[in-house]
Amino acid sequence: MEKLKHIIHPGRPKAVKKDTSFRHWIIAFVVCNFNVDIGPEVELVYPPDVEFSHSDLMAICFNSFPERHDSEITEDAFFKFTVRNNSPDISLGSPYAPHGSPTEFFGHCVFRQEYDRMTKRSFNQKALTLISNQPFSAFFLKLLQKMTVTGNILDPSMLEAVHDQIAAWQPPSGGRHELPFMGSLMVLEIPPHPAFPLQGLEGPPSDGELSRMSLYAYQPIGSWNRLLCLLPSIVDLYVIYEKLLLCESVIVIAKNPQICSECVSACVDLVRPVPYAGLVRPYLIMQSDFSSLGLDQTVASHFCIGITNPFLLQRITSAAETSKRPAPHVLYLHENDDRIPIKKSSSQRQKRQTAMDFPGAMTIDKENSSKKYLKSDHGLTKTLDQILTDRYQQIGSEDANTLVRRHFAELTAQFLAPLNRYLATNMATNPFSPGGKNLSYANFSTADFLQSLAKHGTSVKFRGQNPLQRHKARDGMYEAFCNSPNFYSWLDMKLSLEKEASVGLLNQG
Repeated sequence: MEKLKHIIHPGRPKAVKKDTSFRHWIIAFVVCNFNVDIGPEVELVYPPDVEFSHSDLMAICFNSFPERHDSEITEDAFFKFTVRNNSPDISLGSPYAPHGSPTEFFGHCVFRQEYDRMTKRSFNQKALTLISNQPFSAFFLKLLQKMTVTGNILDPSMLEAVHDQIAAWQPPSGGRHELPFMGSLMVLEIPPHPAFPLQGLEGPPSDGELSRMSLYAYQPIGSWNRLLCLLPSIVDLYVIYEKLLLCESVIVIAKNPQICSECVSACVDLVRPVPYAGLVRPYLIMQSDFSSLGLDQTVASHFCIGITNPFLLQRITSAAETSKRPAPHVLYLHENDDRIPIKKSSSQRQKRQTAMDFPGAMTIDKENSSKKYLKSDHGLTKTLDQILTDRYQQIGSEDANTLVRRHFAELTAQFLAPLNRYLATNMATNPFSPGGKNLSYANFSTADFLQSLAKHGTSVKFRGQNPLQRHKARDGMYEAFCNSPNFYSWLDMKLSLEKEASVGLLNQG
């Protein structure tokens, strides 16, 4: 351990004082190198006084590299991952809201591969990783992009300058932040809750705002403009949406960590303002700590993870079968030579396995289940199909990302409308709470709500050949949602925002 500290904390004439201002935003920068003889190794930690445990440093280091070597990577890859804090000398949390995670490190990484014929693998591979307990992923990845766009990843003087700039920022708090960074002004908006929908979708800026477009703290790092053409079919959007809305487990498998982490981020965003209550791991590797997911002996009830290793996929699906838990839904992302279809055909299974480069003896035998309840919107699928057709024919097309995100945000609002109506009109009020409103909803009854739903209905379209089948699908989905952890995560968010509004906190900043 002392040798490792000597390597990662090289002697410097200028000591870095412990300062909480920087820690409110970022824990540390970690520079990693892939040594062909010993594997990933840490080259530098800045600030050098951050007391990471050996296990945490190794976890950060291994997660900062792709598991699959791809000699075709010529551009920097940006992705994110999450690891648990096992460093007893690093206390997470802040007296300021948003408080950040008290138990997890969020890693934001830029990976660079450069050709070097003098090395054994003919490539130099390095990664610069920003570690924070705040999940401001789009913002942090933008910082890394600005830090590495013109220079060397391993530049201690640049890291020192960046540290000093960030240490001068005010601690993160709800509202708008204008933050000077490397000669420009970064604008960050922090909403009252991470699950606020449509973060990052703004109208066209005025002339004076062109150079200062806002980033939102919890906006997804992935865009459906890029991800849509990697899906097996357009209807898979509805399948993933339904699975995540009901807090079921989803595995995203792709060829590199950037695509899988972007997709996990974009998928979880689809169900907002419902906070996905399962564990979210944008990029998971074979060396990951599986105790947090329960994958060693059993499978966690709910998770959404991104992976690139087919052996890891087999490990997880086998664990699910052994523990007799529902099999997670697997979303396969890969480049399509042809336009993706609106609906998946049975002939796509072998094409998918070939495209994912599964080893010859490995097969994933079980097919995914399709959506059970929701009816796809014909207008959306037709429009997206036309967008993909235009791209395939190299014709300019409209913004698929905005279209997809707005559609599913509206669908979630329609889905929640009967619940909001029931909570507002059928729950007993508490005269001692602010405004006379009941802030506990402790006497919520699923059966009573379903009776209200049958009376008032919903604007959401459900599957079924006749009204009886559609009503059965409607009641089945709402009952599954009310019995899922997502219902309680949404209710908890609703209660906290109502409480803040009752004392005027949402009007500050």
